[in-house]
Amino acid sequence: MKQSNNQNGYALLIVLLMIVLFLGLSATFMAGSLNNATQEQTVDTTNQSVASAEMGVNYFTSDFQRELEIIKTDISETTQLAINDLIACIKPPKEPRCDSDLKIQAIEDKIDSDMRALYIQKIHTKISNLNTLAGNQIVPYSDGHVSYAIKSAAGTKLNEAGQNVDDASVSDKKTRTVRVDLGIAGTSKAATKNLNVSFKVEVPESFLDEEEPFIVETKKPSTKEDVKYADVFDTAPPAKMCMDMLAEVKAGTALTPLYKCKLAENQKLDAFVASIISSNLNPADFKVYTDSFSKNVCTTTCNSLDFKGISLVVAPSDTDAFNNMNNLVNANLMVNGKLTVGSNLINLGKNGTKQTIIVKELNVDNNIQNMYYTNFLVLGKEVPEGQPEAVSELKWGQNFEVDNHSRLCIDIDRILPSDLTRLAKEVKFTNSGSLIYFTKDPNKKFVLLSANGINSTEDAERTKLYVHKMSPPTESYTTFLAACGVTISKTITESTEVAVPSVLKPSFEFDVEY
Repeated sequence: MKQSNNQNGYALLIVLLMIVLFLGLSATFMAGSLNNATQEQTVDTTNQSVASAEMGVNYFTSDFQRELEIIKTDISETTQLAINDLIACIKPPKEPRCDSDLKIQAIEDKIDSDMRALYIQKIHTKISNLNTLAGNQIVPYSDGHVSYAIKSAAGTKLNEAGQNVDDASVSDKKTRTVRVDLGIAGTSKAATKNLNVSFKVEVPESFLDEEEPFIVETKKPSTKEDVKYADVFDTAPPAKMCMDMLAEVKAGTALTPLYKCKLAENQKLDAFVASIISSNLNPADFKVYTDSFSKNVCTTTCNSLDFKGISLVVAPSDTDAFNNMNNLVNANLMVNGKLTVGSNLINLGKNGTKQTIIVKELNVDNNIQNMYYTNFLVLGKEVPEGQPEAVSELKWGQNFEVDNHSRLCIDIDRILPSDLTRLAKEVKFTNSGSLIYFTKDPNKKFVLLSANGINSTEDAERTKLYVHKMSPPTESYTTFLAACGVTISKTITESTEVAVPSVLKPSFEFDVEY
């Protein structure tokens, strides 16, 4: 019995030891599990903050790329405006600042340099704008657990070798890339991770494309270099009638253009132009003369006339006045005397085709307005030798405006001083309208005036913008007429190549430092 009790006691002891061992192992296991769970939670939070910072990297680099596209568009448009100004400078009357290939190249080089500086400036402006956002948290999700912010933004201009061009010891100062350094902070559940991102924006080698140039064609006199006033107005009309001349041209027996002829007494200009066109000929190759503008040219009125490019000379004996001459287009009109209009002269050249009107004197009772694409020359009349020249009229009633792509060209030596004074006070210019004047006296000048009470003062700014003087020894009557679209002799075409804006495709690449 005693032996049996001892055996039971040993068995109970073994069971108790096993229970203690099991409890000890369970406690150890649970402690390890709790520790692992804490570590996993820490790792998870850290990973989320890194992901938040990466979201910030994607956000701010994408934003910079979008801004770069806007900058590229702005630069291209600004470059085009500068090129347009150069083209306008080259076209007649060619300005002194672009009257040679070397000067044109210098202007192109300056445009390229200016656009490079502006491009770099705009990139640095974007960097500065990012700096103002430092610390502003961006929360992409509504739960508010994740956010990112920019901490810092800096830009460095680098040359071809990757050296800072602002470093005094660096000799190559040409910027080839701009390195942008951003500090980004990402936060997730109070855990923050900082990332540094660096990317380079390429600065193009050139902002102008010389491989596909724009050709500017200009015309200038090629033979008769010393044109005089007397060469402008024909003294006598041709003897050949226009239908006879047309027959000769069709038969191939006429001389080379311009084909000069006289309209019959009851012949209409528009009918003759229609005959030219129906014969597959060009009206611009004909120069016709009339003794009566109102009979040969006007219909029930003298409005909405379309010359189709034909040149028309009105005889000095034609003194008929008419009420209006509005909406005249495609004209090359020479009035060998005074053009008298009883009411208005408006809406000239509004179809966008260049036309030329030459008169000795002008008298319009009301308005001269809406003058588009028109060279309007008032050259004055002849006077006997030894008498004062300045006796020709340039008169109008109310408004005188020179508008888009139009030039008012006057010989101020022949026009009444009182008319010139009124013109200086009242003429208005819009957009690309301008005035060109000729004088034989290099010391004589025409300036625009601004009203100041009952007095008038010189308006130097408007004069500089809209008025161009041509006089010896640098200019001649020939170059004056050419600047106003008139040449007496045959012309040659002079072609000038002008670079166009490049298509900007700067590279963009970035690295992230964890």
